[in-house]
Amino acid sequence: MKAAFRALVLTVLVIGSMQTAMGQRTIRMNIERIVSDAAIIVRGTVVKVESATDPVTNILSTFVTIQVQQNLYGAPESMITLKMIGGSNSKRTLRFSEMPRYTAGQEIIGLFFAPSKSGFTSPVGMGQGTFTVVKDAASDAPVVRIGADHPQLFAGIKLTKTLARSSWLNGGMQTIDADEFTQTLRNLITELKK
Repeated sequence: MKAAFRALVLTVLVIGSMQTAMGQRTIRMNIERIVSDAAIIVRGTVVKVESATDPVTNILSTFVTIQVQQNLYGAPESMITLKMIGGSNSKRTLRFSEMPRYTAGQEIIGLFFAPSKSGFTSPVGMGQGTFTVVKDAASDAPVVRIGADHPQLFAGIKLTKTLARSSWLNGGMQTIDADEFTQTLRNLITELKK
């Protein structure tokens, strides 16, 4: 009984703190802020997504395993597994509206917070810290989707010389070249993570 009560209290505390974070997550961030806040920045392919009850906290969690092709900053290994609050199993579902959903085979550029003491992390700014890489229909080149999660991605940038293309400051793009975006992240990391 005590263990069940402790698990309930911990869940309420975590979800309560997520409500605070969720209120903050609606604050739109530009790429400088996202990079500044990120402890792990990678380009890679999602190889496994699994929901399970975390054995440490007893909280429904999603474990996302990424094969890292490019460790831009802070990834401890070439294969990383990130533990995020929420998920779905046969008994229940816990989802946060702006938390991205990952699928095996999906190529991403991900900017993640440092894991908490209990090992949980999330993308910086929820959906703002995950970029899906797809093939451009016309050129077959890899591009990054700039969608509803990134409306102010390049707004108010101070380090404009770090951008691969100054035209990005004008906004309005649906996609941008993935390799140029990756280079821009490298440039920002050099400037912001000294």
